[in-house]
Amino acid sequence: MILEFKIQNFLSFKNQMTFSFEATSDKTLDDYYVAVQKDGTRILKMGMVYGANASGKSNLIEAFEFISDFIHKTPPEGRNAETDFIPFKFGKTAEEPGIFELTFYVEDKKHRYRLVIDQEKVLEEKLLFYPGTQPATIFERFYDSKNKISVIEFGSKIKVSEQAREAIQLKTLKNTSVIAGYNQVNISIPEIGSVNDWFENQFLNAINPYTDLTGFSDNGVKNNPEIKRHTLEFLKQADFNIEDILFEDRIHKVPERILEFIDKAPLPEDEIAKIKKDKVYHYEETVFSHKIEEGQESVFYTMPGNMQSQGTLRYYGLAAPFYHAIKNNAFLPIDEIGSALHPLLVFHFIKEFLKESKQSQLLFTTHNISILNEKDLIRKDAVWFTEKKKDGSTDLFSLADFNFRKELSYYKAYKIGKFGGIPELL
Repeated sequence: MILEFKIQNFLSFKNQMTFSFEATSDKTLDDYYVAVQKDGTRILKMGMVYGANASGKSNLIEAFEFISDFIHKTPPEGRNAETDFIPFKFGKTAEEPGIFELTFYVEDKKHRYRLVIDQEKVLEEKLLFYPGTQPATIFERFYDSKNKISVIEFGSKIKVSEQAREAIQLKTLKNTSVIAGYNQVNISIPEIGSVNDWFENQFLNAINPYTDLTGFSDNGVKNNPEIKRHTLEFLKQADFNIEDILFEDRIHKVPERILEFIDKAPLPEDEIAKIKKDKVYHYEETVFSHKIEEGQESVFYTMPGNMQSQGTLRYYGLAAPFYHAIKNNAFLPIDEIGSALHPLLVFHFIKEFLKESKQSQLLFTTHNISILNEKDLIRKDAVWFTEKKKDGSTDLFSLADFNFRKELSYYKAYKIGKFGGIPELL
């Protein structure tokens, strides 16, 4: 689970800002919201972020995704590729590095990952863990500007041979993480391996309003009966009349003008040859079976996916990420959770996540302020705001920072600007 994330000089985050999942002493909805770690740390299962357009909500999701991608990504261009880091562009910070620090729990152990990076290289990288109350270094890496190389040192508690250290250093390019280098050598260091697995399996890709989720859910439903069962139940609980999800073979005739260019298609040679011979291609179409009441009888009709509403497809697409987050105790970030969805569907999604989550976490941004009226969904420490400052940077703060009685209406207070994080309309 993620405890907190510090960001500095990345996109609109000019000054250091901290997003925290640490629960306060407030006991509101504790049974649903709070997962207690072995060391007694109380961590929230969910966080929601409000703010005006262009205030930095999406940039918070981008920051989480950046650190996850960077951990295990090797740039295909190699040693001279850029790092994909984007600093705050207004002012001197455009030439300065960014700083990220993620504190999280893996296998009940607290970890802290720190990264200092510019557009060309990693300046500093450090991974710590807490075998007890005090931190211990797993690895520490710094950039030797004189020799223009990264130097990696391992902590005293980490068993690694000199040969293994050299192999990892050789594979760790100036623009990649130590973990990415570790992944390219045939060496086992459990303290690094467990963190790598956590980022691979328990830090899910961010979802934004333009993410095509249907293919992801299609793949899960088609290949995993448990995901199909979950998805159908997920849709039924949300009052969709979908009884089954099928995948039917289709044949499409290929026009002659397309056949002329088929050799350039990104397809296997044998498949291209078959298309040229038969002048058709085969594909699977997702079909939904709907249960309709006609008089006293129940009748089933099938309808292809491209005839479903955007809201139906969006909710169907969210089913597989929901399943993976719950099943793997994973972190799921969603930008604009209400995209194409009725507010009541969003409420249902949130309630189900809190009900089923043990150690999984959901972070989402939203403009749907009606959620603030739902007292059975809201803890003050789970609500965050982004606000654009006069210099164009983002300020990030929590509802828990305000001395505001919880029996009063958060919705009304936010709407009239008591907490900030709203558009200033002239």
